[in-house]
Amino acid sequence: MLIYRFRVNASDSEDFMREIDIQPNQSFLEFHHILVETAELKGTTGASFFMTDKKNRINHEITLKSTKKQIRWFDDDLGEVVLETKTLPLMKDTRIKNLIEDPHQRLVYQVHGKEPLTFQIDLYKIIQSENFVSYPNVSKKQGEIRKIRDIIPQPAIPEIEIPATVPKTPKSKPPVQVKPEAVSKLDSIEENIDEISLIDKELSEILEEEAPVRIEIESQVSTSDDIEEAGYGEEGQMEHMDEFGDIDQIEQRYSNYREESDDF
Repeated sequence: MLIYRFRVNASDSEDFMREIDIQPNQSFLEFHHILVETAELKGTTGASFFMTDKKNRINHEITLKSTKKQIRWFDDDLGEVVLETKTLPLMKDTRIKNLIEDPHQRLVYQVHGKEPLTFQIDLYKIIQSENFVSYPNVSKKQGEIRKIRDIIPQPAIPEIEIPATVPKTPKSKPPVQVKPEAVSKLDSIEENIDEISLIDKELSEILEEEAPVRIEIESQVSTSDDIEEAGYGEEGQMEHMDEFGDIDQIEQRYSNYREESDDF
C-alpha cells in the first residue's frame, strides 16, 4: 500500500518541523487530528485546509465545521464575474486522494482559536507502507511551536502620597517642681539686720558716685554794681524823652556835646 509523507512547517516557528505519514484514502479530519496532537494545538475552535496550485493560488477550502461562503468566479457563458454562496466541503467527508493532483502538492493549514497559527504542508514523498504501523503517523519530529502566552496585567502600583513636612513642635520642658523640703529650709533662715543695713549703705554710696554731675551756669544778667564798675553813673544815664520840652533843645544839647568832643 502506498503512503503519502507530508512535511509540515510552521510560519511562526522556524525550528518546528514534522513529517506525517497518512494513507491516501484517509480523510482530512484524521489529518487534522494528528496535526493538533503533534503540535499540541489546544483550544482549537476551527480549522481549514487550503489546496494550492504550483503558483500557490488557493483552489479549494476544506473546513472543520459546516461553513457557507460567498465565492466569486468568472462564468464563461455569461462573460462576467458571478458571486455565488456555497457550502464548503467538510474534512470528515473529504478523502485526501481526491484532492491530490500533483506529486509535489502543496497545502495550507490554518487553525483558529486562542492561538491562531498557519502551517505550510508539502507532499514530500510517496512511499510503501510498513507492517504493524497505524496511520496517520508522525515519522519525524523537530522543534516545538512557539507558545503565545497570555500577558498577565501587572497590578498598578498605588501612588504614595508624601505628606507635607510639618514643623515639629518643640517639646516644652516640664516645670521645675520645688520640693516642700527646700521651702521649709528657706523658712528656717533668720534675717541679719546689721548685715542688711550695711548692704543698703554700700548701695547708696554707689548710686551717689554714679549720679550725673550738675553744672551751674552763671547768670548773665547785670546788676547795679556791675554797671557802676563799668563806669556808668547817674550822670551817664540818658534822660527820658518826656523830660525835654521840645526836639530843638535835644538837638542843641547834643550838638554842643559834639563840638566839645572835637577839641580833644
